[in-house]
Amino acid sequence: MGALPAVGGPTGGLTVLDVAAFGSELAVYAAAAWWAWTRPARRAARLATTALTVAGLALLWGEFAAPTAAHPLHGAARAVFELCWYGAGSLAAYRAYTTRRRRTAAEPDL
Repeated sequence: MGALPAVGGPTGGLTVLDVAAFGSELAVYAAAAWWAWTRPARRAARLATTALTVAGLALLWGEFAAPTAAHPLHGAARAVFELCWYGAGSLAAYRAYTTRRRRTAAEPDL
């Protein structure tokens, strides 16, 4: 099996898998932010909730799953962490989407 193509040249750099992993990490942050922003509250509370949600997720990722993590997880623990991480992102996106659909369905037609 050959090596994955590298971004930035064949002598090193990021692989396509690295770029895809980073993109999926950003997707979890975006989904969590979208979910937090759709919560029913005043704008300042939603902004604070959104910032704290994304910061909390970034702290967890940086502590346990980042390439330079302080306490990197390995093996089954890493698999469970990532399953929960991406599961939380999927659930957040689903909840934000269904909340938005319920709100637009409840609005009267003009």
